[in-house]
Amino acid sequence: MAFDALGNLGQAESEWRDAVRLRPDLAEGYRALAVIALRKGQWDSLEQSAARMIALQPNVAEGYAMRAVSYINRRQYASAEADARKAIEVAPQNPVGYVELGNLRLMQKQFAEAEKAYRDGLDRDPNSADALSGLMNTYLAQKDADKAIAAVKAQIAKSPNNSVFYDLLGTSLSSLKKDLNGAEEAFRKATELDRSNADAMVKLGQVQATKGSVDEAIATYKKSIQENPNEASFYILLGQLYESKQEWDSAKSYYQKALDLRPDNPLASNNLAYVMLESGGNVDVALSLAQTARRGMPDSPNAADTLGWAFYQKGAYQSAIDLFQEALRLGEKNKAPEDPTVHYHIGLAYEKASQPALARQHLERVLKLSPNYSSAADVKKILSQLRS
Repeated sequence: MAFDALGNLGQAESEWRDAVRLRPDLAEGYRALAVIALRKGQWDSLEQSAARMIALQPNVAEGYAMRAVSYINRRQYASAEADARKAIEVAPQNPVGYVELGNLRLMQKQFAEAEKAYRDGLDRDPNSADALSGLMNTYLAQKDADKAIAAVKAQIAKSPNNSVFYDLLGTSLSSLKKDLNGAEEAFRKATELDRSNADAMVKLGQVQATKGSVDEAIATYKKSIQENPNEASFYILLGQLYESKQEWDSAKSYYQKALDLRPDNPLASNNLAYVMLESGGNVDVALSLAQTARRGMPDSPNAADTLGWAFYQKGAYQSAIDLFQEALRLGEKNKAPEDPTVHYHIGLAYEKASQPALARQHLERVLKLSPNYSSAADVKKILSQLRS
């Protein structure tokens, strides 16, 4: 449990496996392993752990509900329905069976039946975040955002002190309605009700930053660290905000603190590497960090770009070009907007590699994508030199 609290899932799983090996009747051990499998999306492992829970506690609904999750995700619908109904049978006042029945119906696009199941779950437990999330997803699957928002507001009226419900409301208002003021108010309420609600705190800062209140977002995350000192994501978010202000020393400090907590965090490694490269840090250390990030995030355009930028600064221009091209491919594959920075980097690399036509192509693309790009003056200067 301690390793899990520290975010070390691998070690936590190893300890729990030892626990059930020593005590095969330890239901809590199998439950913990089931939760790990659920987080990882390992549906076969989830089924196995849930089956052990059921064997040890046949009158507890949770084992049946967890096994239903594994069946739903493998589209074994008949087995999923049998387990969801068994969960309802052994614990008719527990919402978990109704939630999984709703999840099954939603997967089958039987929206009316899904809505009924989720509402049955909320009738049993008005504070069930899973039931409310499912109900909202049912409406969203039918492209009815207003109904989803109305559902969460109606449930807040019944359970006004539920932090997660305000988190759901804020998420809906920001993503569906672009109502940043309403979202900020909802996220703030969520954090007031539960100071450990890290998700709401993260989103509160993001909304503030999107509104242009970067200093306010920084204050939010600093307060979050006081409440959740072992949550690496807050240090990364603070680093990103300071990076956006080009306050390199502060950015590096927070990324390093994130790595102190999570040495294997690829995002912190990537961001620290990039800040070091931008601010004149040790290129060899940055290269090592960028390589770690690339291994941890092989599908990330940013990780490919950062590693390419490290190679560029080492003078390995062809290796840099290969990685910048990979970053462009990954961005296209991920359907992300074109990143002018990648074009800027590959343009510089082609210029150094004495390929002026390709350099010009990418540098002109920078200005087309972002006429007010931060390094636009440098781009124009290089272009004028290429033309001459």
